[in-house]
Amino acid sequence: MELVTTTAGYEMLLRWGHFLAGITWIGLLYYFNFVQGEYFKEAEAAAKSDAIQKLVPRALWWFRWGAVVTLLTGLGIMGLRGAGQSLDIYVGALLAILMFTNVWLIIWPNQKIVIASATQVANGGQALSEAASALAAAGLASRTNTLFSIPMLYFMGASTHFPHSFSFVAFLAAAIVILALEYNGAYPMLKNAGFLSKLPAAGKMGPITSVSGVIHSGLGLTAVLFLIVHFIK
Repeated sequence: MELVTTTAGYEMLLRWGHFLAGITWIGLLYYFNFVQGEYFKEAEAAAKSDAIQKLVPRALWWFRWGAVVTLLTGLGIMGLRGAGQSLDIYVGALLAILMFTNVWLIIWPNQKIVIASATQVANGGQALSEAASALAAAGLASRTNTLFSIPMLYFMGASTHFPHSFSFVAFLAAAIVILALEYNGAYPMLKNAGFLSKLPAAGKMGPITSVSGVIHSGLGLTAVLFLIVHFIK
């Protein structure tokens, strides 16, 4: 019992929770993007409507609360470790925090509209007028999270197994790349909130439209971010 009450013991319990929740969160992210989305392209209207009403809400519950526990346990681990951690963990954490905000501020609110619209149609009513734009916004944010997840998982592992000393310049360069991609992914939400009157248009799927495209883009983003943290001092 003494081991559990040491800092190392607390960190191990947090890390265990971090793994369990992270596998749940990212596993469902990949399910939505690699399996469900592709199925919906081919499914009959009735089957798709039934899945949206009955399956999607259940999956989204585990998805969004998995994100919460993953974030909280990750922040707990970083808090126990204190200052002076590797550059890799800060890059990974930035990606994870943006992914978390995308879940709760974009994906979940817009998916609620999609679910409500499908339910209304199934009950003999009309589809909600905003359902199509909500689906597009949620889809772009979900694809952006899939893009981010690939380097995020690399940098979380590299923070222990292939760490780089912290460099503010390197972190700033990596953050600029990441935030530019996040701007594109969050553009529909930001536009609807009225924040973009003087900012450039974005919100395009581009190469992340397809499953293979988002996987290759994620691997490419990992390579770019690795080169930044490895060579910029």
